[in-house]
Amino acid sequence: MKPTKTNQLLVWRDSVSAGDDCDAPHELVLPLRDESLRSFASRLLGESYLASIASGRATWILQTDRQAGRSLAVVAQQWSQPRFLVDPESPVSSYIQRDSTPHLYFRYWCQVDPERVARCLQHGEPLPDKYGRDDTNETPNQ
Repeated sequence: MKPTKTNQLLVWRDSVSAGDDCDAPHELVLPLRDESLRSFASRLLGESYLASIASGRATWILQTDRQAGRSLAVVAQQWSQPRFLVDPESPVSSYIQRDSTPHLYFRYWCQVDPERVARCLQHGEPLPDKYGRDDTNETPNQ
């Protein structure tokens, strides 16, 4: 079945670097299936949608949209599974706002320790600087 506005899922992700990965937002249109957030994340990660980093330490935050989205999970290149911040067995469709573009968004948080990023998001604390410059914090989206 070809995706339509009512049965498609629009996913975007950030670029990881201007030289190697410059054509962001890397739009991906998928059929919206009746599946859990966990199943959706596994399917997407199995398709190698997220860019790999030579150091093997990329950190991503899955959000409900690009602007002020709710954080759903932290994904790390060095982890075998995402760390979910919401119920991973809930239908992925329950996290989608039809009037937002994209429906789901992966924010690249450079090589920041994904455990620290997950802790900050879980506790509503400011995120560490994504470039590791200092401890100047950015407000998380929960």
